[in-house]
Amino acid sequence: MTTAAPATPSAAAHRERVLREAAEIRLPDLDSLVDGEPLFRSASPEGLLTVTVRGAQLPPARLDDVYRFRLAQYLKRGWIDAERAAGAGLTAEPRDAHSLQDQHTLVVEEETGRLRGYGTLAHTRSPAHARLGDAAHLPFVVERDYGLRLADVLGAGTPARRVWEGKRLMRDYAMERSQAAVSVPWWVYRGWAEGCLRALAEDGAAIVGDGKPNGAILQLSLLGFRVRTLDVPALPPDPTDLFAPMWDQQQRSYPFVLTDGEDLRPTLDHLDAILASGQTGSVAARLTAFQEARS
Repeated sequence: MTTAAPATPSAAAHRERVLREAAEIRLPDLDSLVDGEPLFRSASPEGLLTVTVRGAQLPPARLDDVYRFRLAQYLKRGWIDAERAAGAGLTAEPRDAHSLQDQHTLVVEEETGRLRGYGTLAHTRSPAHARLGDAAHLPFVVERDYGLRLADVLGAGTPARRVWEGKRLMRDYAMERSQAAVSVPWWVYRGWAEGCLRALAEDGAAIVGDGKPNGAILQLSLLGFRVRTLDVPALPPDPTDLFAPMWDQQQRSYPFVLTDGEDLRPTLDHLDAILASGQTGSVAARLTAFQEARS
């Protein structure tokens, strides 16, 4: 991995301001903020509340907070070009009207209201009746980043609306070590996977994204997804892309396609029991044992 040039004083100051303001985000009484029934809701023994909702179910100001959190987390990890973010005056990751259709999984500390985990399932940006093979189809991010045609993978006749893209599965980078910190990523996965399960109920549906073999791809298989990994290298990043630094990592990521091989619901039910128990230890190890016992 190469070392990025130090940020200019103005970019460094902008970065620190974004991080400082994001650390002040609070989502107290999250239940009362949600319009209608969430797709998923659960409270943990460690005092975490996890909800999965469509963007339209959150007040606009709170959805703005979510995108402020997203920008801060990527800045903290060095995955966003700090100079470009400062030059554009960004205080939140850019979003559009499609964010109202996207699913957002939020993991919040009930005592403080702090947002500690996040994941999204993004809806297609294509016109309502577009199919993956149509000229009107607007590529998913994974198609753009890897030069992929999902029409070649899932079939040209697949309705674009039946494909969802998983992104931004993360824990708050500033969270101190604790049992809650250990469980946050799994709560993100749990709420996010519930949205996936509902999406996959439609014929021909699929979840797409990218990840590392010993990271997200392994964890998704432990959750019970049927995972198809595509051996396609990423295209060279556009140096003007706000997210170009994200590709400057030692370990390669791979595109994947997720479907439901009928192991998903039983595994998620087992994960519910693991997370509700509050027991310490490796969640991955217990999911592995569960999968082995079922095979």
